This record gives sequence, structure tokens and C-alpha cells, in this order.
Amino acid sequence: MMQKESFRTKSTHQKRMILLAEKIYGRRKDLSLSQKELAEKAGTTQRIISELENASYAPENGIGEELYDKLATALEIDRDYLFSEKIDRRTFELYSYIGLKLQWNWDIMQFMKLPYFIDLEAAKALGFQLSNLSYVRNKYGPFDKSMYVYRNLFENRAYEIQFSYINDFIGIIDRTLATLPIRNGEKLKKLSYETEPMKRIGATLGGKESWNEKLILSIKRN
Repeated sequence: MMQKESFRTKSTHQKRMILLAEKIYGRRKDLSLSQKELAEKAGTTQRIISELENASYAPENGIGEELYDKLATALEIDRDYLFSEKIDRRTFELYSYIGLKLQWNWDIMQFMKLPYFIDLEAAKALGFQLSNLSYVRNKYGPFDKSMYVYRNLFENRAYEIQFSYINDFIGIIDRTLATLPIRNGEKLKKLSYETEPMKRIGATLGGKESWNEKLILSIKRN
């Protein structure tokens, strides 16, 4: 049992470090910084930046609050981008791409619904969704409260982005957005009730059927 618990702890830590590595690397590329330049801005060493980006940084007491704060300042991003495990780099890029398409003028309904439609099309075409959101049936339609953590990052903020993690999926994203009334949040909400995952659980606009039930986006292939 102790060996199993130790393995789970180690595995969880490794996943956390990989998540952080992707976010640091991606944001450094956004700002066109070398590892050395980022290290200088953050008041640390290039070796530490390299280890962080390779998910191999392992100080005895873990990553300190001070390092998180220095990195966030140097990367010109809210601390939650690095610190929150609800945020991953690919979803951050997806939201950034949507923001660019809307000239960063979007309401909360667009913020909730556009990733859902993209994830639904990606699940059909690829067998997996692009974001790390886990949708449930809510009065707003498909919903994940993690959206609010992302929303805080983009509140009154536009980013210069290098699309390192969604570049291969731009075609699917563009095709999906082209079929939607992307500037009308209420229409997007209504359309979400017409999608297969919502129909599968019997959800109706204004109703409370299958409240908070998880939506299954992926389709089993024969």
C-alpha cells in the first residue's frame, strides 16, 4: 500500500511539473525571451529555468511562493497562470485564439460556449477535446466553473501569443467558428442545447433535466 501511495504521489507531482513546464515555456515564447533573458528578468539562473521547462526542477522544499511570484512578473502574467492546476497551456492558447478572433470583445456566454463547440468538433474529428474543461449541464448550458479562473486571466487583457500547443488544430478551430454566430452569446447558448451531448441527457432550454450531469463529448469508434 505504501508503495502504491508513493507512486501516486510521485506521479501527481510529475504531472504538476509537466503542466508548469508547458506554461513557462509557452509564455516565454510569447514574449520572445531566451532562457537566459527570462532568468535575468526573474532574478534566478538559466539552469533553474531550464530545469523548470524540462519538468526536472526538484528543490527539497518544492517551488517557493517567491519564485512563482518572480516568474509571473517576468512572464507578464497573473500568478494563477503558473500556480493554478486548473489552467493548462493549450486551453490558454485556445482562449487566446478565440479572443483574437473577437478582437478581445467578448461576454461571459461567448467565453463559456465557444470552447465547448470547438471541443465537440475536436472530439468528433480527433477523439479528444482541445481544452482541459470538463463540461456539466448547467442553466447556462454546457459549463465548467474552471472557466472563471481562465476568465480572470483575460479580464480587460489582450495577449501577444505564439501558438505552440494548438497550432496543429487551427483548421478545426477555424472551421468550427465559421459555422457559429460567434458574436451572439444568447444564440450560442440556445445552439448548445441542440448538440448531441445535451440531447443525450434530455436537457432542454429553461429546464432542469440532468442538472450537473457530466457531458460526454467523445464518441466511441468501432
